[in-house]
Amino acid sequence: MAQFLKVEAVSQPQTLIPIDGIAGMSTAASGANTVLTINMKAPGPTAKYTVTVVTPAGGASALIESFNKAIVANPGGVVSTVVPPLTTAQAPAAQSGQSGSIKITQPAVFTKFASCLFALS
Repeated sequence: MAQFLKVEAVSQPQTLIPIDGIAGMSTAASGANTVLTINMKAPGPTAKYTVTVVTPAGGASALIESFNKAIVANPGGVVSTVVPPLTTAQAPAAQSGQSGSIKITQPAVFTKFASCLFALS
């Protein structure tokens, strides 16, 4: 397991979240956005990171899954980058007995993290 999760958001360069300090994660809807709250063990129960993203195609569970996959993705590493969930899945051209590569009519679009902020409250 890596030591840090790297979250690259639109509003700031990147945020590193220490994996061993994560106590739990929860999500909440906020208009068209989903907010993921990562509660930390230290320096107290009020330390947390909040990650805001436009609600992805898979909903809140897709957002939590992205973070869980990043936690286990890099065994023995230092940093594991969180890949944002899909907003729109790719669409292949209609099947017409083709062989070989299939043309894609719409590429996959990944949701961008709007922000990732640390707060003590």
